[in-house]
Amino acid sequence: MRQLSVVIPVFNESLLVNELIKRVKLNVERVTQDYEIIIVDDGSIDTTWEKILAEVNLEKRIKGIRFSRNFGHHYAITAGLHQVSGEWVVVMDGDLQDRPEVIPELFDRAQEGYDVVFVSRQNRPEKIFYRITQKLFYFFLRILSGINFDSSQANFSIINWKVVEAFKRFPESARFYGSTIRWLGFKRSQIFADHGERFSGRPSYTLKKRIKLGSDMILSFSERPLKFAIGLGTSLSLLSLALAIWVVLRSMFFGYSVTGWASIISAIFFSTGILLVVIGISAIYIGEIFREVKNRPLYIIDQEI
Repeated sequence: MRQLSVVIPVFNESLLVNELIKRVKLNVERVTQDYEIIIVDDGSIDTTWEKILAEVNLEKRIKGIRFSRNFGHHYAITAGLHQVSGEWVVVMDGDLQDRPEVIPELFDRAQEGYDVVFVSRQNRPEKIFYRITQKLFYFFLRILSGINFDSSQANFSIINWKVVEAFKRFPESARFYGSTIRWLGFKRSQIFADHGERFSGRPSYTLKKRIKLGSDMILSFSERPLKFAIGLGTSLSLLSLALAIWVVLRSMFFGYSVTGWASIISAIFFSTGILLVVIGISAIYIGEIFREVKNRPLYIIDQEI
């Protein structure tokens, strides 16, 4: 067993692969010479894989894994964790916003008796609009999932072999590294570090992908949307019952009769819309069940070196 493994997923990062590996090696060697670096190419369509091959040929402690297509960031992390042989494993993104210079501090904190240590990012260079939308995203994610996600933490972390083995036994096809590690438990800590700037290129995580990721995380870790739907339906039913009683009493004692087709049609449309929303939420969960029972492979490896 090696002392330290580093898992790095990349996608269309040909402009920074060489710089990434150079900085990771430099900082890992401040900790140990007994290490491996596993680069997982998540189906890049540029020359990322060719750059990885060149680095592997120069350094035997680097391993390359290439997917047959783009399966997704968290599936790439999963593939790397399935291949590691280290007593400790660092997981980090490959755009250099997770600064390799933090690895020694991350490793030192783990040696204080922790199984999991995450990096909480500070002084983030993103634009104000991005930071505001991110906070809103995590706010709604906490409400709908019931899980207290920390917006300052992403994937940059170190875990020991016990956590890796527990992660490998996780059976679900929906894969979200950070939330899964938190669900597993173990003794956990954090360090604070400045967030780096992207070395080159543009982020691959668009707003659409973030919304998709958030919805998948909610469906995978919480039944709260279903409970919201039940609560909404129950509330409307009680409101309708109260209104019906009120109309009957007004008619019996005050000769009041219900008039106004517009209000009736509006009520029908409103209740029908709510009903369709509730059915839609249930259908989404049924779709998730369908995806799980198919039991397809999490990813397909095209090449491994």
